[in-house]
Amino acid sequence: MWQIKNRYVVLIGALLAQVTIAGLYAWSIFGTALQQQKGFSNHEILMPYAIAQFVFALSTLISGRLVDKKGPRPAILIGGLLYGSGLIISSLVTTPNLLYVTYGVLVGAGVGFVYVCPLSTLIKWFPKKRGMITGLSVGVFGGGSIIFQRVISALLETSSVTQSFLKLGILSMTLILIGGLLTNNPPSYGKAVVQKTSRDYTTKEMIGTSKFKLTWIMYWLAVIPGLLVLGAAKNIGLEVANLDAAAATGVISILALSNASSRLISGSLSDRFGTLRVLKGIFAITIISLLSLSFAGSIKLFFYLGVIGVAVGYGGFLSLFPTFTNQEFGTYRYASNYGVIYQAYGLAALSGIFLKAAVGSFSNTFLFSAFTATIGLIISFFIKERSTEEQTLAKTS
Repeated sequence: MWQIKNRYVVLIGALLAQVTIAGLYAWSIFGTALQQQKGFSNHEILMPYAIAQFVFALSTLISGRLVDKKGPRPAILIGGLLYGSGLIISSLVTTPNLLYVTYGVLVGAGVGFVYVCPLSTLIKWFPKKRGMITGLSVGVFGGGSIIFQRVISALLETSSVTQSFLKLGILSMTLILIGGLLTNNPPSYGKAVVQKTSRDYTTKEMIGTSKFKLTWIMYWLAVIPGLLVLGAAKNIGLEVANLDAAAATGVISILALSNASSRLISGSLSDRFGTLRVLKGIFAITIISLLSLSFAGSIKLFFYLGVIGVAVGYGGFLSLFPTFTNQEFGTYRYASNYGVIYQAYGLAALSGIFLKAAVGSFSNTFLFSAFTATIGLIISFFIKERSTEEQTLAKTS
């Protein structure tokens, strides 16, 4: 099959696939439609999203190895087939349990196969701007939910939830497959480039380090709040701030814009100020924002500042942890290495749902999440970042 030699064409292809899977973050619109049209409960509409996020993370273990061995194109094409077929088959589902499989497992796996490809591929095409290009890649993923919020809302205005799943599945599969055909590694990325250096870790070597263990736990604690807020955005607006339905739907756009902007900005800031330093600042923003949400009550200003801050924190974490993985453990097995670290994200997706079930109200959940995020911040002070000289060598290797 043909190889694309222009890095900007590859950039367009990779980001087209990336933006399409962002429909996952607009799940709460489908969720409320399922409540209204099929009578699903709050728990029943949260579970497909949580399972999809968990499977998303789990599938990166396979997709990461596939990308390292065969390049990004096969992984994206597989992801497009899984993601699109998961949505299409969801149109036939009549019970929550089946939706857990069709949406939770198939769509989640599709996201996992696509997601890791732009991250690992674009770093190879733009090696001197790793933070910026990582921020752009994950920023498109975060911001794409704004587009798909409108797409899904428009579909639901003219079609049933069943028909909307079908139409979105066909559209998504088409876009991802086109993006996959435009994506490949640089022609120069041959055997001479992928030789392991002293700055690179295999996945087994990485897992044996204390830095990996601390990074994994820190990542897990970092993204619990954002996953919970994004997955239940509309319900949080209705229950916490007593917003009307239109305003609660608008919260999704606010979250998506804050999330995407933070991914772009934090990636660039990491190039300038250091990844770990920016991570600490993002933790502080998250903790303050969670406390604001917990005590917001009916004060809408505190509510909006809180959700914006949580989304900014979440977006920052999703930009910084991939950069940090590449920076600390090298490029040689980056896709596989980040696939292992990304399992913390999958655990966080389920942790947020069970945390909400255990403590009850959203306010209590936010307060407890602030406590866990504080532990994450404390852990960051026990991690020693590579020296600037070592980072520079890694970028040019």
